[in-house]
Amino acid sequence: QSDIRAAHFDPDSRRIVGASWDGTARVWDATASYRRWSLSPTSDDCGLVSSPEPDDRVVAVRCGDHVTRVWDTARDQLIAELPSVTHVEGDFASAFPVVSSAGDRAAIARGNEVEVYELPGGRLLRTIAQGAPVNVVAFAATGRDLASGAVDGSLLVARDNGALLSLPSAPGGIDAAALLPDGRVVASDAQRRLRVYDRLGTVVADLELPGRVMSLRISGAFLVTVPRCPGSATPPVLLDLTSYRIVAQLGGHVGRVLSARWVTDGRILTAGSDGTARLWDGTTGQLRQVYRGSSRFLADATLAPGGFVVAGGADGLLRFWDPASGQLLWTLQVDKSPLLALHVDGDDIVTRGFSGELSRWTLPRSEPVIEAWEDHEHRAIVRR
Repeated sequence: QSDIRAAHFDPDSRRIVGASWDGTARVWDATASYRRWSLSPTSDDCGLVSSPEPDDRVVAVRCGDHVTRVWDTARDQLIAELPSVTHVEGDFASAFPVVSSAGDRAAIARGNEVEVYELPGGRLLRTIAQGAPVNVVAFAATGRDLASGAVDGSLLVARDNGALLSLPSAPGGIDAAALLPDGRVVASDAQRRLRVYDRLGTVVADLELPGRVMSLRISGAFLVTVPRCPGSATPPVLLDLTSYRIVAQLGGHVGRVLSARWVTDGRILTAGSDGTARLWDGTTGQLRQVYRGSSRFLADATLAPGGFVVAGGADGLLRFWDPASGQLLWTLQVDKSPLLALHVDGDDIVTRGFSGELSRWTLPRSEPVIEAWEDHEHRAIVRR
């Protein structure tokens, strides 16, 4: 109930004993009480990279020139070690290793080629050659069809049956690509053009975007862009893929938007360098709620078990908000370095960090945590 004047670890660094002016000595568990599994960091700096799609059960971890490790996070098991992605020179981001929706294939960009591997195990199944360094790789939302784009603007679709479709080249290099369930292809280029191709490769729409794009995230008939990080801080764009029109720009973040993902009921959650997460209507682009709590960037946000909004970022904290009111409910320190991505697996949250590590967190029942957090905040206000 007062200041702590001394605190010490035990010899094994598993407990802390503290003495206070209130006349008590207390012993705390110093281990991460909610962490159930964690792999060792790959490097001190794996880069502030974001995958074309939000992390899912099977995660391919890219870290510089180190091997690409593919993990089945539902089993906390390493299922393949694959070559590293080749770095792309110039004003383009290097490709990210991608995994098929079923988790049975992985694709790695290696120079002017894309290598497709079987999962688990990592057996090389196919090599797709392109005429320039490949910097974009994307699996279809369902199945094993694969799109790849290169810095010369060329764009290929490799069908699972072995067929290879060459689409009309873009005047600028490809920045992002996505395959729709009906076989259409969407791609954006360095000239800020977004094109939609039908299943035969004919251009059916050509739109100008406010800025370059890092990834394209699709839900049904709608698409939201994640802006490219370098350069100007342009907002995400919501597009209707039925009428081929821009519905809205999701403006409001101060600075760059680092993540945009679809959540339940056709809504969109974004996270940005201004330390906020924001909830948007996925059909109109209207802002629904703002979640504040960090003075540094948030890299990813999603819905946690229980329906809470959860986000992670620069300070290694997971923050939880009430989705309706936007009130910050509690925080959980999960890393000393930045958190880059997170996803929900059942009742757990799996995080991916700046050093390439993955960790699984089993959350306690929300009610006592919220009560303890509110009590802590109340005490802090009283002391001030």
